[in-house]
Amino acid sequence: MEKLGIIAGTGELPVLLARVALEHGRQPIIIQITQNPSQHFDNLTSEIYSMGIGQIRKVTRTFLGLGVREIVLIGKIQKDVLFRPLRWDATALKILAVNRNRGERAILVAVMDYFESKGLSVIEQHRFLPNLLSQPGVLTKKQPTQSQWEDLKYGIALARQIADLDIGQTVVVKNRIPVAIEAVEGTDETIQRGGKLGGKGIVVAKAAATDHDFRIDMPTVGPETLQVLHKVRGSVLAVEANRTLILDKNALCKQADRWGISIVVEE
Repeated sequence: MEKLGIIAGTGELPVLLARVALEHGRQPIIIQITQNPSQHFDNLTSEIYSMGIGQIRKVTRTFLGLGVREIVLIGKIQKDVLFRPLRWDATALKILAVNRNRGERAILVAVMDYFESKGLSVIEQHRFLPNLLSQPGVLTKKQPTQSQWEDLKYGIALARQIADLDIGQTVVVKNRIPVAIEAVEGTDETIQRGGKLGGKGIVVAKAAATDHDFRIDMPTVGPETLQVLHKVRGSVLAVEANRTLILDKNALCKQADRWGISIVVEE
């Protein structure tokens, strides 16, 4: 059976990818780079390893030694690890030093390029998960109001701009006023901050950079995102068509309708 290497962060996506890989006749080889390894891999493969996020040389040698030639980097990785390189190996530190002033995206691209230079082909996350992508439209029965349409379109445009600047992917807006912009804290904390500042009816928009490298990551929303938006009494979640993974789509939309939240996929 051909092998697929999975560098797994946190969340549901790495486990889902491993399941789909098996369905496609690929044996998943898992390297978990999180402090809280998932137990959900246990029934999927016996090839599970735990390593630090900065052990790039060890990750590479492990995959190559096991006969892996294609790998996927998937799952949540805390961005603040870039400020805590104490456990990084010499290879990772060299990459960090060369790209330190070029931003997070440049560092991650350099890591992907290193893997490829050693014979590991890094494939895009959605190659095995095309069913998690969506065409443009309103996914929920709940339709946005006219003012919410204006906010979400403004939000998507703004999210693309901050993504192009390598700042983040998520923005919170209300009445066409930016309320919160994601940096290193992540989507959920951005929504919480936006809800605290903007109050009831905020609109959340998430988008990728124009030239986004989908080997690195792919914007993703799911039940946790919706739960946070509900807690802050948000009104709309807007994402990009064919550039965002939507987890548990049917259940997500049903729950959104129960909470009076619109989910919109923008062109």
